Amino acid sequence: MIKVNFKRKSGNLVSVKLKGHADSVSEGYDLVCCAVSVLSQSILIGITEVLKLKANYSIDDGFLSFSLENMSANDIKKSQVLMETMLLGLKKIEISYGEYINIFLEEV
Repeated sequence: MIKVNFKRKSGNLVSVKLKGHADSVSEGYDLVCCAVSVLSQSILIGITEVLKLKANYSIDDGFLSFSLENMSANDIKKSQVLMETMLLGLKKIEISYGEYINIFLEEV
């Protein structure tokens, strides 16, 4: 099961943590895990390499976490289109494959 935790502060998504594996297939390629990985890593690349913002992040097997909380309010605003896109994309995956992914949104 993949658990995704988003944090929203003052109306802005400021962090996300993804942990676990979908284990949606017993053999072969796990398309749910792949979709979640590609989406989340692409958003991080958009923030760090396209927008050139300095997000704090950590990536490991079955784990990805990044935070925008160290950024200026202006930089957090710049990243919101990507962050909201990630949230919506993951929610769409959850609608179809909810037994493999759970999304939580916390207001802080």
